[in-house]
Amino acid sequence: MSNKTDDNRRRLIALVSTEGWERIGAREWTLLREALPQAAESWLRKTLVELGVKLDQPWRGVDVSSLQRLEETLIATADLYAREPAAARKMVIAAKDKTRFAARNQKAAAEKRALKLEMVHWMLVWLGDPAMFATWVGLRKSQLNPEKPIQP
Repeated sequence: MSNKTDDNRRRLIALVSTEGWERIGAREWTLLREALPQAAESWLRKTLVELGVKLDQPWRGVDVSSLQRLEETLIATADLYAREPAAARKMVIAAKDKTRFAARNQKAAAEKRALKLEMVHWMLVWLGDPAMFATWVGLRKSQLNPEKPIQP
């Protein structure tokens, strides 16, 4: 970890501790961006999750680190969709495009590419009908072969 990353992490921990934040919403996100303007949003999200801080949508984004986190964030994004459909769709489309790109990386292991393709499929279903996603994903998970899971 670089010194700048270490400094940002210390500042983030101090801010979260001082403010007593357990959840990040609009007000908290604005304060974070003001306090750490050079920190990447993806780094902030990842580090806050590591610290056990919950993030409301749209600040959490679409987490493609695992199928479980993808499911959680897509369900939360469906709630955002009810209030801000354009913002929610834009967020999922961007995550889908990035994940599709990762799925095409021939340098990645076949299992990793298969996982990313499954994630793309989930996001396409979400984009088709966000309100039905939670029901669909329950059915989809029951279809996945437990003896040979997609997730590496």
